[in-house]
Amino acid sequence: MPKYTKEFKIKLVKEYLSGKSGGQPALAHRYNIPESTLENWIRKYQSGGFENLSKKLKNEKYTSEFKLSVIQYRQINNTSLRETAEHFNLVNGSMVYRWEKDYQERGLSGLEDNRGRPRKDMSKANKKSKLNTPINESEREELIRLREENRLLKMKIVYEKKLQALLLEEEAEARKRQR
Repeated sequence: MPKYTKEFKIKLVKEYLSGKSGGQPALAHRYNIPESTLENWIRKYQSGGFENLSKKLKNEKYTSEFKLSVIQYRQINNTSLRETAEHFNLVNGSMVYRWEKDYQERGLSGLEDNRGRPRKDMSKANKKSKLNTPINESEREELIRLREENRLLKMKIVYEKKLQALLLEEEAEARKRQR
């Protein structure tokens, strides 16, 4: 059970954005929460909207290809651990740090997920045949097309969230001016 509900987080973020709270320190003091916690909620809201406030801590498995793409994104764009985690909707930046460290120490094998029992149902011959099966040209084109479509959808979502944040800020400023 989370310590703070999503509704409580939304209430505080909205109160902060309204401009009537007296700032982060006053708001945190009023509700008896750490200022850094409130700051985190505001940052999460600004990067991904209210949905971002209810990220669940999942025991999710990520492929080594995904982990490598996260590491490469961080290197290419020179982003912080937190920014990279937010970009890929990860729980926190420490995951990215751990993946980078494992990759530096052991290469691609360091990015493999070795949790749980090894699977018994695949024989060595079956593994080799699956790994060595090349994809044909139409499958490759479809994969490229789907990846591009996925990238564009993610960009659209980010754009819509930022637009929503800007509209809320403008609304808060308009309320301020009316006083």
